[in-house]
Parts: sequence; C-alpha cells; structure tokens
Amino acid sequence: MSFEWWQLVVSAAVGMCIAAGLVVGVDEWRWLRRTGRLTAAARSEVTMSLSLLPPNIVTSLALGGVWLALYRQAAALAPWQVPANAPTIALAFVLVELSYYWEHRCAHRVPVLWTAYHAVHHSSPGYTVATAYRVSFLNQFLAPAFYLPWLLLGFDPLLILGLQLLSFHYQAWLHTEMIGSLGRLDRCVNTPAVHRMHHSIEPRHRDRNFGAILLVWDKVFGTFAAPEPLRGYGIPGELPPRTLLGLYFDPWRRARRSARSPSGQSTRR
Repeated sequence: MSFEWWQLVVSAAVGMCIAAGLVVGVDEWRWLRRTGRLTAAARSEVTMSLSLLPPNIVTSLALGGVWLALYRQAAALAPWQVPANAPTIALAFVLVELSYYWEHRCAHRVPVLWTAYHAVHHSSPGYTVATAYRVSFLNQFLAPAFYLPWLLLGFDPLLILGLQLLSFHYQAWLHTEMIGSLGRLDRCVNTPAVHRMHHSIEPRHRDRNFGAILLVWDKVFGTFAAPEPLRGYGIPGELPPRTLLGLYFDPWRRARRSARSPSGQSTRR
C-alpha cells in the first residue's frame, strides 16, 4: 500500500498535538510549583490520573488491530469509495467530530456508559494535563463503534482512525488552568477556558461542551456554554477516589447506592 500525502498530514497533526500536550504539561508543572499549587494533594491527583495510562496503552495495542480490521470490513461493504482529497478530508473531519460529540454525550447521559467508563475522567477535583489521560481502558471497547457509519459510507479506514487520534490527543492541552481565555478562539474551537466548563461542578454547566476540537456541534445541538468563572471540578456530591481500584469501582458503588435509594437519584453529571 502506497503512502498517501494525507496520511503524512494527519500523522504530523497527531504528533504535534502529542508534543503540545507534553510541552504544556511540563510548563504547567513548573507553573504549579511556582504558584504554590503543587501541593501533596495535587501531586496525588496527577499520579492517580497518570496511573491509568499503562492499562490504556496495553488495551490500545491489543484492540487497535481489531478495530482497524472491523473498519476495513465495514469499508468493504460501502457501495462506493470516497476519494481522499482536501474537501473530503475536511468533511471526514467534521463527521468524526460529530461521532465524538455523540459518543461523549452518550457517555454522560446513558447511565451504564457513565458508570462503566466516563465517570473515571470526571472524578478528579484537580484540572491538569494529567486529567486528559484519566480515561478508563473500557472506553476503547465501545467508543470506536460510533465512527462505523462513516466507513459504511466509503471513507478510508486509516483516515477515520487517524482523525479519531487527532481528536483525542488535541485535548491534552485543554486540561489546564494555566491558560486563560483565548478571546475569539473560545467561540470557535475547544480551548482550555471552554473545556473547563465541561468539568465544572456548577449545575448550569452540566452536560455542556462535548466537542473535541470544534464547537459547531455543541452550538447546533444547544449544549455550548461560554467560559465563565467556576468554583471547582469533579462529580458533584461525591468524594474523589483515593486508590487505583477506586477509580474503576467507585462509580459502580455509587450507581448501586443510587438504585437502592428511595429517590433513585444519581450524581451522574
């Protein structure tokens, strides 16, 4: 298989996002220390978040080939093949953003998905670059299925997979308090100020700003919240987990407790 120009472009974009996340992470660590925010509790939360990286890497290596094979099988069923050029790649990017938006929204609104994997990401009272990688490995068993429709429409499997990686790694630099408002960019694309609203414990920010890179789908579906001051992060009414096992099992304990309560109300965001 020949190497196409768009593969180089997408790979370079993913690489730049990973590099940006690393640069911001290092600079943030220095900023936290300089401003006196690098407390023992903050260090513990960073360690807790990064502890989820190894199982995620192992799962990626195990499932990456499986999902690519499924993508190729789905693409083979398409009635036509969409050629990869600038307009169709731009279209694929917008469609991948749509899939990310709905997967993310479902992870918040469908209780079993929230409990199974997404509550982990919101369980920290801190908000650092490390929070971006506070992701349950269980996510990888389901989330890629949301992108299958675009394979059935004939888009290249590697293109859809590459744009998924771009959407994910772009978000590393969003998880920081070090970067303030970016002016007009806060109205067009996901920025740290915009994404902080998504992690806010304020009731008015619940289920807002689901987009990965673009804000267009949040604005289309009425879930956009403009940046404003907030008072904290995490899951309202719940203490953060204190152990690695707690990261995975505390959401299930909360769900079971909620099911047994007279009101049946959940703290799901």
